[in-house]
Amino acid sequence: MRANYLVSRTLDFWLLGGASVLVYLAMTVAAGFRNWYGVSNQFGNLAVTMSMMSLFVNYPHFLASYRLAYGRGQSFVVKHWFHLLVVPSLLVGFLTCAYCLAVEPQSREVSERLLGAGINFMFFTVGWHYAKQAFGCMMVYSAYDRYPLDRVQRESLRFSLLSLWWYNFTNANLSPTGMFWSLKYATWQLPRWLYVGSFWIFQIMIAVVLYRVFFRNWRAGHRPSPTFLIPYLAMMLWFAPCFRQPDFFFYVVPFFHSLQYLTFVYRVERARPSIRESAGRATALVFGLALSGWMCFELVPGNLDLSMNATTTFGFSFCLIAANLFINIHHYFIDNVLWRVRDDPQVRQALLSDPV
Repeated sequence: MRANYLVSRTLDFWLLGGASVLVYLAMTVAAGFRNWYGVSNQFGNLAVTMSMMSLFVNYPHFLASYRLAYGRGQSFVVKHWFHLLVVPSLLVGFLTCAYCLAVEPQSREVSERLLGAGINFMFFTVGWHYAKQAFGCMMVYSAYDRYPLDRVQRESLRFSLLSLWWYNFTNANLSPTGMFWSLKYATWQLPRWLYVGSFWIFQIMIAVVLYRVFFRNWRAGHRPSPTFLIPYLAMMLWFAPCFRQPDFFFYVVPFFHSLQYLTFVYRVERARPSIRESAGRATALVFGLALSGWMCFELVPGNLDLSMNATTTFGFSFCLIAANLFINIHHYFIDNVLWRVRDDPQVRQALLSDPV
């Protein structure tokens, strides 16, 4: 039988973006009262609060992709050899080269430029990754709801979300420099006309979606469910500079993106009899992902930086930067082959079959 939810019909709405929209609205209103005690202190605590939440949501979402990809066995890894073998090898080589240059004072500036290029590439690919995930949420729910989408409608949604990615990225590159783990790096410094153009393309694509996807289906008697709509609306509020609430964008958006991702991980893991039928294994999986994420993002690289006195020696936290670059960039490539519902019978079975 065809499935019609990931966790439940009600929870899916909140997990796939509904909760983030509610928090966005609350933070937007609260920002007008930042001079009030009880509001100002909560905004001040936001970085620490979301850092703690990363242990249980953000970090596990990265490590879950490794489990799902490399846990599929040798045949899956060999089939997707470029994403699962070549990309991590290239990243290791890139970071090793940056380290070798950093340890020599006369070549440290070159290392900083290399790492800056890596940071720019990471921020470039993150928008692509977010857009594809939101699109995937909508496609799965169109299948659950039997909401008809022809090829043009699907591509309209896809390119609308991708135009949001480019609109956000060009906006971020109006500033000549950025800061990442104590490293000041040069952005791509894209020309302003490119940002203005991306803004108008973004607006045009919203109009195309409203007419081609929603109005034409409405006229034919088809109504989208709130859960089908919410990933699209959430992405607008997450990424579009014209809707930006800065505290929400910098601190909260990664949490809700990860929560959205883990909703799909839950569904795939629940399809495994060993996890579904054993509370002990399910608990071990949850704690294992949280623990391994904490070790990969914080414990190991942070203590390596301390042992080599990195901020004094290099002027920046080399290992923390390297860990973030490797895991983030590789995660985007992993997901590019992990969630191909149309081409992968195992993923299609896990997501679209009736839940047990």
